[in-house]
Amino acid sequence: MKSRQHSSISRRFISGRLLLPLFLLPAATLSAQLHEQINVEGKYVPEVIKAEKLNTFPKAVELSLPSSPLSYDAKGVAASFTPMLMPLPATGWNASRIIDDKRGYLELGAGSWLNSTLSAGYRIIDNNTTLFGVRLQHNSTSLWKPEMSDASDGVKQWRYDESLGLYASHVFKGAGRLDAAIDYHLGAFDYYGWFNPAPRPGETLSAPSQTLNDLSVLVNWRSRLRPEPSFSYALSAGVRHFAFRALPLGAASDRPAAKGTRETDIKLGANLRMPWDNGSSIGLDAKLDILLYGGPTSVFYISDDLRLSRPNKYAVGTLTPYYRFTRGLLDIKLGADIDVAIRAGESGHRYSLFHFAPDVRFAVQTGKVGIYLNALGGTTLNTLAALREHDYYMMPALVSTRPSYTPLDAAFGINLGPFAGFSMDVHGAFRSSRNIPLGGWYTAWTDYGMNPLPAMQESVTAGEHLLYSFDKEGLDIHGFSLGARVKYEPSSIFSLNGAIDWQPQDGKKGFFNGYDRPRLTARAEGSVSPISPLRLTVAYDYRGVREIYTRTTETIPSVSINGGGKSRLVGLRLPDLCVLNFAAAWQFNPNFSIWMQADNLLNRHDSFLPLLPTQGLSIIGGVKILF
Repeated sequence: MKSRQHSSISRRFISGRLLLPLFLLPAATLSAQLHEQINVEGKYVPEVIKAEKLNTFPKAVELSLPSSPLSYDAKGVAASFTPMLMPLPATGWNASRIIDDKRGYLELGAGSWLNSTLSAGYRIIDNNTTLFGVRLQHNSTSLWKPEMSDASDGVKQWRYDESLGLYASHVFKGAGRLDAAIDYHLGAFDYYGWFNPAPRPGETLSAPSQTLNDLSVLVNWRSRLRPEPSFSYALSAGVRHFAFRALPLGAASDRPAAKGTRETDIKLGANLRMPWDNGSSIGLDAKLDILLYGGPTSVFYISDDLRLSRPNKYAVGTLTPYYRFTRGLLDIKLGADIDVAIRAGESGHRYSLFHFAPDVRFAVQTGKVGIYLNALGGTTLNTLAALREHDYYMMPALVSTRPSYTPLDAAFGINLGPFAGFSMDVHGAFRSSRNIPLGGWYTAWTDYGMNPLPAMQESVTAGEHLLYSFDKEGLDIHGFSLGARVKYEPSSIFSLNGAIDWQPQDGKKGFFNGYDRPRLTARAEGSVSPISPLRLTVAYDYRGVREIYTRTTETIPSVSINGGGKSRLVGLRLPDLCVLNFAAAWQFNPNFSIWMQADNLLNRHDSFLPLLPTQGLSIIGGVKILF
């Protein structure tokens, strides 16, 4: 069965066609999970995936505006790591699924700056009751020179990501289904934005380097499917170990690098549901995260404002009781999140024991018009693994384990179409959040310590120092978002689509959409197939009016931040990101194709975060084989 979804989170299914890579900043890492929730606005039919591979190319993050939930079953397992290709200096991206009937796939690509990719997988067992497969992913870059300063003339950006995954599923007749997955991701890279700010005469050194180990294991049991109405349940257990090798200190200290933080997240989950004949049901969703930390007890210390130590272990659990009514094209859910936190946050500034948020969803589809209205919220854990989704080059340690709390995340949207190949949606949202991390400054801190960057001198008072990534308070922000999506695809020969989102930002007023907080994001893409084997695609991405924030260490009586001490919020304007890409693919037959892509045709070297410039023009080509 195949689904047609008008979703705020884009999931593209393609066969034998190249997916054009897009530039992005934040991204949501794929979770190794067997029972997902996809937010869908519109008419849908559940789809069971027979086989899947992870596309190696980056995909732009579309801001998630949650709508009515759809239970999504995947015969196969999504990897917990983030597949990464190096031509674009993105911080992470979602993977796309490619579905085909072949058991195996192999894709190879190489290009400028020694950018390379290898993607391979094979389903060793695949029958009516059992599935077992393996997948491999390699991405790397190693030659581009950012030219940050004369003292770092020999520094090149290098980055290697190697990922291996095993997945399995077995149906026990009359009982249920057991799914399991294990994924390992090894990352090695340098902090290429480092420019050796205090060199000795004639000294040229390499940039600090890092190694990342990311291992996840997940097991999921689901009760057997029965004709409704009948009681159903699902249980899951997993663990994710996420560890950095080192904490480079750079200009902040003349000492050698400290050890990085190690994080272990133990996850438990359960879902219970009891329906009735009239379309009503009641249910209870439960999940628990237990966070354990390793590494040296005292990691780093400069002053009370700039200190790091090994985080304390803590736990956060969520119970979501709900009532749901589904009949025809109407879907209503009335629920609430009850969060319980134990020892979360720093000593003396703990995250409170209880937090509450709504889980209310309304969706209706009438013909070619759909409407959804949601009121959501809850607790978001600021773990090492989660923060890395916003910044690949994050500080490899935590200043606080305090989670973010969203008392209200409301969204409204209308979907129209398709009408003769045309479809669109308009949406709006309001979100209020507390303790949003002020990250994305680690490279700047290794270069400048507590001193302001040159571009910040006019906004920083003499004698003031900056917290950069050491802010423990986070930022309370609230604001709204407006956006639209348009698509026109009259046939397989030609298609156009575009998206735009406007989110006014000004310090504490705004809508969190990445550390750079852009006010306007937009994308336009056109694709044409002049002859059946050939597909040409052009895409333009814009991320504009960007500003990243940090705090000063000085107190100013007239300004209070988050009620937790008095300080001043300081911003740094970042350049707009304008990325033009081109891709071409030639499909010789259903099992073999070649492709090429040229990214960042404008050859811009804008920084997507402070002191992290982009590669510029990059060209890569490769082959794809199904077997």
